Amino acid sequence: MASIDADSGSETQRIIDDPSRGFLGHLTPPVFQHYPYRGRAQFENDFKRACDTTDHTVEWFLVTAVDNKTFTTEFLEAEEPPFSRWCAYDPALKLILINMVKSAPHETASGIFGLVLQEALVPIGMQRCLLPIGSITQFATIGGKEPDLAWQPSRLPRGRSAKWPSAVLEVAYSETQAKLRSDVRYWLRGPEGEVKTILTIRISRNEPKIIIERWESDGNSQGHREQQIVISKRRNGKITIAGAPLVLDFERLFLRAPTTPRERNIEIGNEKLEFVATRVWVRQQF
Repeated sequence: MASIDADSGSETQRIIDDPSRGFLGHLTPPVFQHYPYRGRAQFENDFKRACDTTDHTVEWFLVTAVDNKTFTTEFLEAEEPPFSRWCAYDPALKLILINMVKSAPHETASGIFGLVLQEALVPIGMQRCLLPIGSITQFATIGGKEPDLAWQPSRLPRGRSAKWPSAVLEVAYSETQAKLRSDVRYWLRGPEGEVKTILTIRISRNEPKIIIERWESDGNSQGHREQQIVISKRRNGKITIAGAPLVLDFERLFLRAPTTPRERNIEIGNEKLEFVATRVWVRQQF
């Protein structure tokens, strides 16, 4: 079976730097199934068909030809599925990304990582200074999307809007990197540099392997991958971690420089990273 592999980041960088409009354009077929929007009843049928025909290696599908009026009236405030299952809207390309199912490994990864990050703040005394703001949908000119998790300082610098988080997490339980590439593209381009750190977690479906990446904005709608960590478990049960610890820049997270010797960059070491991975693998029965 296919496995996920670490990569040089060149293809992701190419997608991020692509000058074309929108951020979901790289998810068009053959990456994900797509269905044109042809009214409420047809969308409900398409949603059911997509869920019934997926081989469970893909969590999403695209709906095309969705103009802003349709998005606003049919999807934006929807409370019931399938209309409430949208997770990103690209008005430039008239695309909506629909999440078919929330998988246990996906939800476990985001939940456990959030816990581990809070624990990593304790040694520097900042555990009450970072506010988890969950998966609140964010909107920009480029479109709207919800992260898996997001954080911002509990006290914002003077003049800083509370609209954007300082850091976000995106998780993909899939064999393709395309979804995470579109996520990174949005968070670097949409907020125009306001989101300083983008973390991604990619979970293999077929083997005990997880890849964590840290991307940082350069403040000008561009960014670069600064770190990649690969966590895997061999047949003999031994867990290997390459690229650790995960290092989060203090100033990028709290939007201010350290003011005491105790305040420093946050490090999430092997023990905590292994905890994240093993909790996910339990849900996958690895």
